[in-house]
Amino acid sequence: MATEEEDLQRIFFLECEELVASAEQSVETLRAGGTQDDAINALFRAVHSIKGGAGAFGLDRLAKFAHAFESFMDLLRKGRATLDAAAIDLLFDGVDVLRMLVDEAQNGTQAPPQRYDAAFSALRKAAGLETGPADSAPEPAAPDPTAGIEFEAPAAAALRQYRIVLAPGPRMLAAGVDPLRVIANLKALGSVSVEIDASDLPALEALDPAVCHLRWTIALETSAPRDDVDEIAGMIDDLADVAIEDLTPPEPEAPPEPVVPTAEAATAEAATAAAAPVAAPAAGAPVPDTRREKPVATVRVDVPKLERLGNMVGELIITPAFLARQASDLDTEKHRRLFRALDEMSQHIRDLADAATSIRAQPLKVVFSRFGALVRDLEKSTGKRIRLEVSGEGTEIDKTVVERLSEPLTHLIRNSVDHGIESAEKRLAAGKDPVGLLKLSAEQRGTHVAIELSDDGAGVNRPRVLAKAIERGLVSPGANLSDQEIDDLLFVPGFSTAEAVTSVSGRGVGMDAVRATIAEMGGQVGLVSRTGLGTTFSLHLPLSLAILDAMVTLVGLHSYLIPTSAIIESLRPAASALVRMDGQNTLLAWRGSMLRILSLGAEFSVPGAMDDPTRGILVIVKPAGGELIALQVDDLIGQEPVVVKSLERNYRKVRGISGATILGDGRPALILDLPALGAVMARRPRAEAGTNAG
Repeated sequence: MATEEEDLQRIFFLECEELVASAEQSVETLRAGGTQDDAINALFRAVHSIKGGAGAFGLDRLAKFAHAFESFMDLLRKGRATLDAAAIDLLFDGVDVLRMLVDEAQNGTQAPPQRYDAAFSALRKAAGLETGPADSAPEPAAPDPTAGIEFEAPAAAALRQYRIVLAPGPRMLAAGVDPLRVIANLKALGSVSVEIDASDLPALEALDPAVCHLRWTIALETSAPRDDVDEIAGMIDDLADVAIEDLTPPEPEAPPEPVVPTAEAATAEAATAAAAPVAAPAAGAPVPDTRREKPVATVRVDVPKLERLGNMVGELIITPAFLARQASDLDTEKHRRLFRALDEMSQHIRDLADAATSIRAQPLKVVFSRFGALVRDLEKSTGKRIRLEVSGEGTEIDKTVVERLSEPLTHLIRNSVDHGIESAEKRLAAGKDPVGLLKLSAEQRGTHVAIELSDDGAGVNRPRVLAKAIERGLVSPGANLSDQEIDDLLFVPGFSTAEAVTSVSGRGVGMDAVRATIAEMGGQVGLVSRTGLGTTFSLHLPLSLAILDAMVTLVGLHSYLIPTSAIIESLRPAASALVRMDGQNTLLAWRGSMLRILSLGAEFSVPGAMDDPTRGILVIVKPAGGELIALQVDDLIGQEPVVVKSLERNYRKVRGISGATILGDGRPALILDLPALGAVMARRPRAEAGTNAG
């Protein structure tokens, strides 16, 4: 069983993940030329919070590095260091090492010594701290990240005296904040004397060890600015009452120098006064609210508890469909109140499912914030110049999806940089900006989240891809493939067009792993490329991995589910709309296009399935990144929410099937894997049209 200190450490590391992500976002804002003061202050607060927690738990390396980082940030805040390109590179490097040190403290994976030493020494030098050895000697040949940074030594400031009363609230200890650590942070600003007030301490039998009943009065003498004192108090303003009184005697004012106004000056002053706006607001105008917004109270919940809640809600959501089927034979007029109650219960359960989904949701900023460092590393390893633009990072999705998205997105970014974006020389020759552009965006679309990664590079080299596929025996020589079919070859396991293995790519792994990982999460991957203009990868992921809205179809005596988000239309075709191809392939003439028909009965060898499309139903679907296809089923049963269960985990991987579920009537059903079925159709050769099927 975990001790109280272990629980507090776990909470601290969870907070560190958010703080490091916030720090990286702040540096990205500075790099993009955003509001400097806000970004610098946000970065300072994040590093300061990490330093305080690391010191409380005795994480010396992390605390020491954060202190050097914070000291440099303090110079930037006060305008004593110049925020130029070299300084921003140093900040990026500092955040990267800070993330490594948090991981080191949490998981025991040591940060690379050379990287740590170089960043630590550079930050100390930039902060004007005394030069001292890090944990190990830095490499003498390492470049100096502080080259070009201008900074000044802090000027001597007059001592100021403060009286600070610290009264912890009832949640302070439970939140993992030690009042003594707050006092230690104040002591770091100067000299302090402390008085303890224990008048509110209850009798021993009434004492609650989780509540602090003491009050401290601290006399602080410091040369630090008032902002530093307010910063420490601001870290706990929602957990304690902190009163700060400045006891410094006012400095005597120097007598004003006599000024003899000229006629011109008097005229200018009068004109300025006449043009000055009236300070008082107009009648009825709203008065600006300068109060700070109270932070939203949060509760940290263990993931297993969330998993259990999600599973219970998932099972509960089947109930309305089951009851509706049982009541389908009843007279709606005689049992009007019953049917109204069923409708209300169904809506309440749907609202409950939405609430449970939102509890598990996390913003994509958690994973997006890591890619700034990845792009900078790729710039160094490839010699290319790249600008990363991120939008929609506040879009929320299931926590499990967020945790698993990092690897596939990393593969896609590496692919875009290595194969898509050209070198600066080639871009200039093509009339492009020498700096390549990567855009990473996210937005919610109904019950799904769409993530897109686009570059403005050269696009997919389709002749080269096709030649490699023929060379490897994946495609017959002379095959006539569409652009989409050629692009889909990139997702074949082991396929690569790289001439040599590099640190970025070339081993033939990545793209197939991306599609497999996204498919396991119930999502789809698409690719659109335009020669000379760039490539866009699109990922469509469900908001929740547990619940899916699906159309129930019947094939023979078996039920198959199609995700409703992929359905375009359903129809019963006329014989004149069908065109028989050589072999067993059939096409559907639909809205000026010829769509391939995939019979689910034939694909899964379902006994008793209809083989005549005109007697069944064709469901037009659009797999992400694939062509429209027509799925042939016997009948449509209806739409209902279902709980997704992994077929691979409980049985084995089945091609064309992404999962299984239990329907409202208790019967099992299989959920179709549309990208996999689309890939099956894409690999089948297109024969010349033959006779009309009718």
